Amino acid sequence: MVNPKIGSLIDEFMKTQKDFEANGMVSVWIGDFSTDVQFDRYMNLTKEFEKDFGFTVDNGSIREGVVENSPRPIAQLVEGFSRWKHFVFAVAESAEKMGICQATTMIVFYGVNYNPLMGAINSHAPLKFVGAFRFN
Repeated sequence: MVNPKIGSLIDEFMKTQKDFEANGMVSVWIGDFSTDVQFDRYMNLTKEFEKDFGFTVDNGSIREGVVENSPRPIAQLVEGFSRWKHFVFAVAESAEKMGICQATTMIVFYGVNYNPLMGAINSHAPLKFVGAFRFN
């Protein structure tokens, strides 16, 4: 259990999604959730995503996510997202460089140029930040 004083200090120093706003950019995370319910709990109910990546999510932001029943090659996982053809190759290449060839889960934040150097990332988080890419 986190000491309440430490928890409030962490909250005080957390960035907000607005700190990463950037037109024409999309930030991408991938992982391996088994169900939409698990993913929703992580992203929305527990706010663990925010703690894992050091920024609060703007609930009115444009983001899209998918959880597949079985692992898919990264390029296939990107298919279907808005404007996916503009960033599919960059995402697949970046994931491959990280040693990730397939996954079940992806979330993309449009208009966000997330910078992992601006906060502490939980290395054990169930999602991995793949990168920020141009989409227009």
